[in-house]
Amino acid sequence: MGALRIRKQTMWSDLPEHLMERILECLPVDCFFRFRAVCKTWNTLFSSPHFNSIARNSQPFLILCPAKTQLPSLIYSFITHTWRTISLSFIPHDCPINFRGSASGLLLADINANVFFGFNSSMLCVCNPLTQTYTTLPQMVFVSRIMAKAILPAGNKTEEYTVMVVGRSSSDKVIVEAYNSTTKTWKVAGSIPDVIIRNENMFFCKGSLFCVTATGGIMAYNIEQEITTIMAMPTADAENLSIRLVCCKTGVFVVGATEDNHCLKGVIMWELVSPKTSMEDYKWEEIGKMPSSVCEEFRRSSNSNWFECVGMGDKICFRANESMEILLYDLNKSSWNWLPKFPADLRYVRMRCLPLEIMTGTEFS
Repeated sequence: MGALRIRKQTMWSDLPEHLMERILECLPVDCFFRFRAVCKTWNTLFSSPHFNSIARNSQPFLILCPAKTQLPSLIYSFITHTWRTISLSFIPHDCPINFRGSASGLLLADINANVFFGFNSSMLCVCNPLTQTYTTLPQMVFVSRIMAKAILPAGNKTEEYTVMVVGRSSSDKVIVEAYNSTTKTWKVAGSIPDVIIRNENMFFCKGSLFCVTATGGIMAYNIEQEITTIMAMPTADAENLSIRLVCCKTGVFVVGATEDNHCLKGVIMWELVSPKTSMEDYKWEEIGKMPSSVCEEFRRSSNSNWFECVGMGDKICFRANESMEILLYDLNKSSWNWLPKFPADLRYVRMRCLPLEIMTGTEFS
């Protein structure tokens, strides 16, 4: 028996590295944690440049994050077509947490410290669900009241990222402040015209930050050129639409929901089309509508007209309030499909949907 155990150990230790990497590529996400814990060699292999290059080009996972990290999070694999639970309880905060964005396998968390410390206070945290590590960002230097925030990759290294915040300074000017993970410092990245942003969700695409303004327009801020463009909604009937902004790898989209007596009636989608040189010559192109039969089924899956949508890769994901199912729109195929239901015991948990790439390089101490 002892000889058999030694022979098995030798077999695994003698397996060529490229075969081990191929095996690693096929593992479901919840097995990554156990894989890393086997030995130092396997842990090093998990963080190899080859695996990160594979992960960078693979279909991202979809993660659903609850406001209370003591509750399990859900993650969906588009390869195995299965839901699995992962824990975010390594973030040591009992107060509610809003997850505001993702990039390079990292999640940007907004910890509601204002519940305890006042309206203008806020704690930002960046965490890696895969390595179960996190870091709390230092206090911003110039922004005293946050309006919107986003996380975006910086450079080609997986351990680098930037957090961008739009807010008001003590002198009531609207400025952009950026946190660099390499220097671990904040600095002013530009200023924008006086504008009120409707919600705190901000997206990065094609070198610009995008968000919805309180007056019903779309603001685009070019980071490199420090140019702000306010774009009108894609339809003159925008007042009767509930607008959601979505960013995918393929572009920027607006999802408009029509309602009647607080009941969802239809969903229309537009894509932003603009020259690479300037946002000034933009236009919106309607790319599709949710079929009435699909809309009826989507409406029946919830007890309210609220829903969220998130872009990932070449897809847009829709989730109705308290629904156990997610509706998927494929931008390339113009097709609608339902993902499998997730566990019924998590149905009533309010979650935020986000895309999650698998990037192993960032591990916070």
